[in-house]
Amino acid sequence: MRKLTAGCAVTAILALPMTAYPSTESDIAELKAMFVEMKSDYERRIADLENRLAAAEKRAVQAEKKSETATERSVAAKRQADKATQQVVALDQKVEAAPAPVSSEPTPKTSAVTSASAFNPQMSVILDGNYYHDGLGGEGAALVGEAFQPEMGHGHEHEEEGHDDHGHEHGGMSNGFNFREAEFWFSATVDPYFDANAMVVVDGDGNVDLEEAWFQTRNLPHGLKVKGGKFLSDFGYINNQHPHQWDFADQNLAYLNLLGDHGLQETGLQLTWLPETPVYTLFGVEVGQGDQERFGVTLDDEEQDEFGLDSTDDGPRLWTAFAKVAPDIGDNHALQFGVSYARNSQHQGLYGFEHEEDDGDHDHDHDHEHEEEHGESGYEGSAGIWGLDLVYKFDGEGDYGHRDFKLQAEYLRATKDTTVRSGEEDLVGRSLDFTSDGLYVQGVYGIFPKLRAGLRYDVFGLTNKVSGAANESFGSSDRWTANLTWDLTEYSRLRAQYARSDILVAPDERERFDAFYLQFIMSLGAHGAHKF
Repeated sequence: MRKLTAGCAVTAILALPMTAYPSTESDIAELKAMFVEMKSDYERRIADLENRLAAAEKRAVQAEKKSETATERSVAAKRQADKATQQVVALDQKVEAAPAPVSSEPTPKTSAVTSASAFNPQMSVILDGNYYHDGLGGEGAALVGEAFQPEMGHGHEHEEEGHDDHGHEHGGMSNGFNFREAEFWFSATVDPYFDANAMVVVDGDGNVDLEEAWFQTRNLPHGLKVKGGKFLSDFGYINNQHPHQWDFADQNLAYLNLLGDHGLQETGLQLTWLPETPVYTLFGVEVGQGDQERFGVTLDDEEQDEFGLDSTDDGPRLWTAFAKVAPDIGDNHALQFGVSYARNSQHQGLYGFEHEEDDGDHDHDHDHEHEEEHGESGYEGSAGIWGLDLVYKFDGEGDYGHRDFKLQAEYLRATKDTTVRSGEEDLVGRSLDFTSDGLYVQGVYGIFPKLRAGLRYDVFGLTNKVSGAANESFGSSDRWTANLTWDLTEYSRLRAQYARSDILVAPDERERFDAFYLQFIMSLGAHGAHKF
């Protein structure tokens, strides 16, 4: 480039006419100086251009390298995130399959705190079916939830208008093969502030029921958490467990007859507090709408008008409070105590009062031969229920639950304080109070790896009476149940169960029958760890 420029300059000078050449040496010297200066200027410009070009090329190379590095880092980060997600799913599956931890601390919930998890929740489907047979033509499974109590016996089971469809029934069976339900479960971390869960249940007839759909806070200070939506109450111990979590194929008598097939299932808010104490201690309160199957029910609009009862109050009508304490009793042992209380501010029903005719024989016993039943009377008031629960777990350190032991017990006592609002004039305004209670005790032991044996005794109606405007007391219903559960893997479970039931169906009438289950439970997909 430099040689080409200099040659061009020399050629131009030589091409000039002879008259144009300077005639003196001074002019020639001046021209030489101009030529040298021009040459130097061109060289400087060319060098500057070359430097700028080299710098641009260097920056382009650096930018390309940075882009390649960023891409590699992005790919590596994605691979690492995918690997972490797979590990979390695997961990959740292992935690669910493993025996419950024997620790005073609750099982932590594992969840990825990423915005992507909102679009990639954990999902699972639980299949629950069985072969069932009892000695009453298949009526026994429903009968255990209809044991006699004064309120249900003299009136009738009633439900709120607009709330008469409670979806599937966990206890609904017929002799032969049954598909009880399929649970569709979704869970994810919404963002750094909330977790969310939803469970939709489809029964064997295709009926769809939204079992739970709630959010819960993640980062409130001082051990506080808020839950909102539709959820199973933390009242008691077994109330917030779904059927696939039960150690037996069916629910106990106390829960079935005092709380109904679904237990305390509410739409509302929950606040829990886990203070910093030497032992695990949890306190909680809940407020809910109050639409219940058995506890705190109201009549429909037509019956309320007919029997002079108040219209159904606006919610919330249900309040609950509970406390759980788990002292540290050793590495292989875990123990938890709980106390719970629930109150529904409105409860209504119908009661059929009876009186004896005076036939002159004052020595007769109350055999109801000379009684006349008058029309039903309407009553209303409030309902309350107390609960005590105890759970003990022992880790036998065997493979797949071998030698593990779990003891579980609960006691429930319900009272309904009401006033007669219609009926016979001498009864109107008088109190009518119902009291019923029940309990269950059950134990499960790992007799072999993956094989557990269970035994349960449950009773309803240790106290089973009505007082006030009517004073009557009745007997109890009870049942013995034994089973064998085979946990083949964390995804499949088979169970054989036998029960001997003695159910009071009327003041002087009992049904005694045997019932047999062959149950299967299958889990499809990742399922989160359960509580203690």
